[in-house]
Amino acid sequence: MRAHRRALAIGAVVLALGATLVTGVVTIATGRSGRESAVFARTAKLTAARGAVGKGLTLDGTTLVTRRASSKQPLATLGGGDEIIAPLTGSLTPVAAASSDRSFVVYSSWRQLARIQPDAIGQGLETGRPVGVPSIRLFDLRRGKDTLLANGAASPAVSTGGAIAFLAGDSMTVRQNVDYVGRIVVADSPTSKPRVWTSMPARYLPYAWAGRFLLVHRGVQDSEGADLYAYAGPDEGRLLAPDAYAIAVSPDGTKVLAAAGVRTLEVIRVADAAIEDTLSLDTASGPSAPQALMYGGSWRGDRIVANSDRGLVVLNTRGGLHVESVFATPGFPHGIAEPVFTDDTSVEGWADVGAQHATPEGSGEPAYDNALVACDLVTQSCVVDQANPARKWARWVTNPSR
Repeated sequence: MRAHRRALAIGAVVLALGATLVTGVVTIATGRSGRESAVFARTAKLTAARGAVGKGLTLDGTTLVTRRASSKQPLATLGGGDEIIAPLTGSLTPVAAASSDRSFVVYSSWRQLARIQPDAIGQGLETGRPVGVPSIRLFDLRRGKDTLLANGAASPAVSTGGAIAFLAGDSMTVRQNVDYVGRIVVADSPTSKPRVWTSMPARYLPYAWAGRFLLVHRGVQDSEGADLYAYAGPDEGRLLAPDAYAIAVSPDGTKVLAAAGVRTLEVIRVADAAIEDTLSLDTASGPSAPQALMYGGSWRGDRIVANSDRGLVVLNTRGGLHVESVFATPGFPHGIAEPVFTDDTSVEGWADVGAQHATPEGSGEPAYDNALVACDLVTQSCVVDQANPARKWARWVTNPSR
């Protein structure tokens, strides 16, 4: 399974926005409830039906929406004319992250420059040809104002205290088969001037904050892989795990669950990179056992939920890291992406739905419609919102930082 490595080959991005960008998940839930009374089946299948997916802040294409139990209210049109997508990272990092006080949302946008030919060699693009311009923007929920933070920027991460980190590219334009490199910059608040945190350029992709540490996927030279780092300040980076990506940050922000080399899961202490627990997926048995967990997940109490090649997986850290439950998701071609625990038994995320089809005007690889999803893991049932077409993404706006 090398899907996670392809997302880091960002110099060769040509906006293949179908299944290749939806094989991973990122977003985190909000702490633990103090009780662990729910009991989940060891293996089960999640059923799906159309229905109301619940309340929260969501993206509906370029529209920011507040959802309530049975209604939704559009708040603003985002992007300044650009698409609200993150082709440099796919689902390795969130498209948008809300501040902890819900006063602002920082998000990725994209301006397509090249016309893609999905069936052509190299999708019809010569090396060095401009593909598009990534940007980071901020929407102030209190003032209702949308602001461009930076062109030629990607992968925003918002701390619980309101600090904003992102990759500031050395070039404003992404070019075909050319590594998109830059430096991490950090602003202490939306109104602060960003400071450079990495003096040497690289393929940095900030993921989330874990307390005062910034978790970053740093691309490996001449490779499609990346290493997982924690930065405490300018050029103060510590390697947490080579050839790895983050799955979830613990509720107290002191630990991160990472997939190292795909087949191994590690609970890593962020402050000193000490490995506190390990689980090899090679030891799992049975046809439902996961072979790989996708990008990111959600950590609540002792439990972690993530998408996988076998469906939705619940891990438990109590008594040693182990697979507690595997929920097959036959109604969703690529599982449930970016799953977030909303309480002890409920998860929300998004999913590809329906059959594969061509994107409008052949602007990308064949893709799927997508929709918001909310599931009850006890009743083993999910509700699915109205579907959006490809390139008009439906997403929950949360924040993986702790």
